[in-house]
Amino acid sequence: MPRLRTRQLLGLNLALAGALGVVWFLAPASAQPGSVAPGRGRGEYLMISSSIPGSNANLVQVLDVSNQELLSLKFDQGRRAYIVGGFRSLGVDRNAQGGR
Repeated sequence: MPRLRTRQLLGLNLALAGALGVVWFLAPASAQPGSVAPGRGRGEYLMISSSIPGSNANLVQVLDVSNQELLSLKFDQGRRAYIVGGFRSLGVDRNAQGGR
């Protein structure tokens, strides 16, 4: 009986290894999900560090190039955390009507 059990386990392991090999070769590998959330595309980000003139506060400007958005973050030394300083949608600004 132990010999039969060994053959069964060996056959099961070979079947599982074969299934894993098929999935491994056929499934595409990517670091990002294939589908994008509706209404919002995947972003490409640019971070710019700066400071406020006359102050020792540090700022980080985060520009989402794909979605045309700009976020300004100020670092609070006391809380040791970033505070949102402002948000702009550059696409809305670009389409705004100028004038007095």
